[in-house]
Amino acid sequence: MKFKEQHKTALAKVLSDLVQCDGIVNQGEIDFLQQVYALFNITLTSRKKATNISLSEAVTVLKGLGASEKNAILRMFQRLSLSDDSLAPTESLLMTSIMLSIGIDVPETQGLNATFVSIPDLSFDTRNAVLYVEPAYDKKINASINRDFEAICRLLRQSQREFFFLPKVASDLKKKKTTFRNTLSYIEPTLSEDQLDHIDAHLPQLDSVFLSKEIFLNYLNTNGLKINKPSFLLKIGNMKPGTYQDFLILETGSQPLQTLERFVQLNANIMRITPPVSNAKEEAFIQKLAFQPEKKPKDELNYTGFHKIILDILLKYNGLHDVSRLYISQNGDIFLTDLNNTEVKMPALCKTLYIFFLLHEEGMSLNYLNDHKAELYKIYRCISTYGDEELLKKAIDNITDFIGSTMNANLSRIRKAFRDILGDEANIYLIKGEKGGRKIIHLDRSLVVFEDREMFS
Repeated sequence: MKFKEQHKTALAKVLSDLVQCDGIVNQGEIDFLQQVYALFNITLTSRKKATNISLSEAVTVLKGLGASEKNAILRMFQRLSLSDDSLAPTESLLMTSIMLSIGIDVPETQGLNATFVSIPDLSFDTRNAVLYVEPAYDKKINASINRDFEAICRLLRQSQREFFFLPKVASDLKKKKTTFRNTLSYIEPTLSEDQLDHIDAHLPQLDSVFLSKEIFLNYLNTNGLKINKPSFLLKIGNMKPGTYQDFLILETGSQPLQTLERFVQLNANIMRITPPVSNAKEEAFIQKLAFQPEKKPKDELNYTGFHKIILDILLKYNGLHDVSRLYISQNGDIFLTDLNNTEVKMPALCKTLYIFFLLHEEGMSLNYLNDHKAELYKIYRCISTYGDEELLKKAIDNITDFIGSTMNANLSRIRKAFRDILGDEANIYLIKGEKGGRKIIHLDRSLVVFEDREMFS
């Protein structure tokens, strides 16, 4: 099993969201997570980084894994869901969506193609609607949906979902024009009469292509993702309200009704799917994923969203500190602990310079950096992903010998990284000082926590 650091972070993200998607976290789920984190060596740093990525980003990373690793993830999902002795519909749907999106190849998924997408800052909520979207008008698919429209609606209603097929919706609103206008005047009281007239005049012109291009494709294109084929788009969940809304783009295939029937069947049978195992070594590893509850009884507590409200009230959203603590991982990643572990992202050379000044609390003139090349190189070597020693040394030489504008560029990137998050409150975190004089970070070092300080010092 080959799980690199980015895979561990992505795995921590999907497992965390799967645990939380039913609104309750209990001791059985926590016990299983502990076992998985220990088995895969998923560190606290990986788990913190996982809080700063979207679910679709995590799914994209896991999609690059091999077949045996993906099969292990399916087993993991199944056993995690059983660890609380129940399977909520939200858990089942999330498992099915991730399973399809990362490409777990089992007979039950053959012919089903799907993409997971997290849309940021969406100004509306589609609730339980399933929408038909298409990049261009597809006559055959539209004819098939029209023919099977009632059957599709009945199928989706079994899962408390409503089918939103724009041609049917526009036709229905046209018949109920007066009722719709009266509804708008109460629900959207800011609309003027001219705006209502405009809606009346242009409503009949709507079609699925217009919906796709002018609404959802515009949002998806911001992330470089396009809907290339006729698809059903359905909301999966919203693990971080106000940040992302998660959707599945399920390609319709040539027979939309049959595609939905197969998807519903897959969702219903998700716990009974047995992924293939290629050899005895892989089977032995899979067996380690079996849930093993501790023999010693524990005080049970179901953690829900209401507990989060209590925490937010007690910590006043930003923790107990007027100034957020800094957490430096062993990889040199920098987090603002009391701002929801927000990562301060910057290039490796900037991190090197910043960590150097954190370690030298008394500060230092930039003119003396040349005397500390070995220390800077040691930090950079821990952080950088480059394997070429000469490139690493050259980069340190450039900033200590003031070649070109390297030093000023790195200091500027550090300022921008903190100010993009904190605005004017970033000053206490910055490397500051008079030109030609001593540079220093004024942050109280009691607020700085290193995962492994000795690696850098």
